[in-house]
Amino acid sequence: MLCLRGLRRLKAVLHFYGNTGVRGLAEISGAVRQTDNALVQMENPYKEPPKGCVLCNTAVDYKNTQLLSQFISPHTGCIYGRHITGLCGKKQKEIAKAIKKARAMGFMSVTHKHPQFMKDPSICGVKYVD
Repeated sequence: MLCLRGLRRLKAVLHFYGNTGVRGLAEISGAVRQTDNALVQMENPYKEPPKGCVLCNTAVDYKNTQLLSQFISPHTGCIYGRHITGLCGKKQKEIAKAIKKARAMGFMSVTHKHPQFMKDPSICGVKYVD
């Protein structure tokens, strides 16, 4: 019976302070001191690295046929799309314009890739069947 009276008194005191938990009792009595458990500011470990295209820091010129030949099919001469090259929209448009200008000026072949550039390493990661 005494225990119930004590709990009622305790509940009244805790209710006055707005906390009805045991932790609230310890904080009121001063038994538990505040420690340095502040949140530590750190970078998100699950954040993906920013994506960037291969040519974002490179100037595209229509006279650089070796670079432009990396973005056309060796057999048909078609310009690869963004999903194959992995370029951003801005650079893909610049590459397409530069290839068309180089073809119009006569620097590049329209129907196929120049044999001199067939052994170059592939920027876009397209595998050809030889």
